[in-house]
Amino acid sequence: MSDKIVITAALPYANGDIHIGHLLEYIQTDIFVRFQKLIGKDALYICASDMHGTPIEINAKKVGVSPEKFVEKYWKEHQKDFASFLINFDNFHKTHSTENKELAIYFFNELKKKGHIYQKKIPVIYCEHDQRSLPDRLVRGTCPHCKTVDQYGDICENCNSALKGLDLIDPRCIMCGNSPVEKESEHYFFKLGSFSNKLKKWIKSANIQPEIKNWLDGWLKKGLDDWCISRDAPYFGFEIPDAKKETGEKKYFYVWLDAPIGYISSTKNYCDKKKIDWKDYWYKGKSYHIIGKDIVYFHFLFWPAMLLGVGIPLPDLTVHGFITVDGQKMSKSRGTFFTAKEFLKLFPAEALRFYYASHLDRKVVDVDLQFTDFQAVNNNVLTGNLGNFCYRVLTFAEKNYGKITKVADESNKDKLFSEIKTSYEQLDFKTAVKNILAIADLGNAYFQKAEPWKNNEEAEAAVGWCVNLAKNLAIVVSPILPEFSEKVFKALSLKKTGWDDLDFKWKGKLKKVEKLVEKIEKIPEEEQFPLQMMVGEIVEVKDHPNADSLYLLNVDFGNVKKQVVAGLKKYKKPEELLKQKAVFCVNLKPAKLRGEKSEAMILVADDEKDVALLQHAKAKKGDEVKFGELVNSSKEITFDDFLKLKMVVKKGKIVYDGKVLNVHKHEISVSGVKEGSRVR
Repeated sequence: MSDKIVITAALPYANGDIHIGHLLEYIQTDIFVRFQKLIGKDALYICASDMHGTPIEINAKKVGVSPEKFVEKYWKEHQKDFASFLINFDNFHKTHSTENKELAIYFFNELKKKGHIYQKKIPVIYCEHDQRSLPDRLVRGTCPHCKTVDQYGDICENCNSALKGLDLIDPRCIMCGNSPVEKESEHYFFKLGSFSNKLKKWIKSANIQPEIKNWLDGWLKKGLDDWCISRDAPYFGFEIPDAKKETGEKKYFYVWLDAPIGYISSTKNYCDKKKIDWKDYWYKGKSYHIIGKDIVYFHFLFWPAMLLGVGIPLPDLTVHGFITVDGQKMSKSRGTFFTAKEFLKLFPAEALRFYYASHLDRKVVDVDLQFTDFQAVNNNVLTGNLGNFCYRVLTFAEKNYGKITKVADESNKDKLFSEIKTSYEQLDFKTAVKNILAIADLGNAYFQKAEPWKNNEEAEAAVGWCVNLAKNLAIVVSPILPEFSEKVFKALSLKKTGWDDLDFKWKGKLKKVEKLVEKIEKIPEEEQFPLQMMVGEIVEVKDHPNADSLYLLNVDFGNVKKQVVAGLKKYKKPEELLKQKAVFCVNLKPAKLRGEKSEAMILVADDEKDVALLQHAKAKKGDEVKFGELVNSSKEITFDDFLKLKMVVKKGKIVYDGKVLNVHKHEISVSGVKEGSRVR
């Protein structure tokens, strides 16, 4: 084995903007690559745009451009976004490339020659409305394993089961919404199941996270299905040579066949430009993949089996969780979905790099970006501890001495530096950050104890030691904070540094240090909807004793019952309301209406002639009802506050500020009232 290392992050799909959820992985990988280079390894950060597949073909058609032009736009934009967060690829190539086509065909032919690929006729999903076969990503339905609704036909996002579109319960075409039919088509299959024993042996011996091993053991125990690696036309991808002759129709490589090959083809593209052999990295060196937990099946089973089939050594894989924001999935309606560009307008890139690093280890857990915590980590920890020590020491030394000629003979904290190195090697950045901060704490305490402002001459050696500690901190934190470190190195006129430069020998002239860290003054506030809306079941309907037009409703919300006074008598008979599940506002200030207490309010669409209850067949009592993903407020409101809200009927839906009322993402429909009717 050589010192040559290839490190990859998953290939971003050229079908949309890079957002802060994506950035977690590319920052994590960038830190690991920078560390490997820092300790002297010949490490390459390799990536590419994943450019093939039906979603790209469909979306390109929507905007009226060719798929090639569509993906080229994102290929350029993604590189700018990554660079703005200091993510430094050695090569960022494309899966729609000459190198990738050649290697995809090579893999296919090699696997076929060795008997790992065969043909058979299978039923496929066909949309009669759109007159085309539907790849798995164009079909949505209910997962047959965990019964989660609205899942794509390739993998369930809830239970991570690998699927085929035909497996889904109640499948529908995502383009037209119609139910597809089955047709027969001849396709190519990869014998994934025949690699089970080799995969088991590898999984047992490899450095795989325990959570992932459990998933893999479960999948292997169930048995691995052979994998369909071809797709029918129309398809944006590489055509399979001789497929028309062998099957009677044009066939294309499934995107998941050629996408991971993109890791190798991007390496080849880099090596060809440098006039070196890519095989020195993939056959003789070591490869690492850092990926999200949503693509574990493909990267731990399909891809290793393909590599085993062609004789390429298997990679070392690390899996991370997702990004949540303030404990929930990112949401545009709540104001917690940020593209890379949007986030950079609000906050410095290194603030996010430091925050992610301080939460990342090899556990497969989600990283929660809590904005109050994010602000505190940046201002109190990064700025107040590490930034404060380095800036304070370098500014004091430059102002009072100009140059360092003496360095105190103190412990150089070898143990902590060694632990930081081990943490980086294990992708435990959380512990690395903890120890970096511990060293900065020691430096701050030492500087404070030396009191150089009282006696400059006696304290010069102590200040010299602190300057060297700042240099060392800049070295060990450079994988996480490259710009921060570069500013320190610039103040010391250091052009190139490595792990071997961790010493207390630096002497020389100081330059004025730039400001190292920016404080965060303001954070985004979550957008909320003033009402707390909930499904309640009407279990009793009585006449109001003191008002001819009012009912008294006894409503069951699952864990509590409330009395509701409702002015529905002229619209609905008691039997039309009894046992109905409807939407109620439950944070309205309780009031007495004609002597009877009303603890909530039933919401109806009202056109002044008729009313419609707000209902959905799948709603259960106690379910939360929302507009889009707006967060409901639990703060008590008055009836006057309620009247200010403009909730109206549009095309049979209830809409507020462009967002549709839903329960568990099922949109609530109404009928029998006019367009534009208000909700009251």
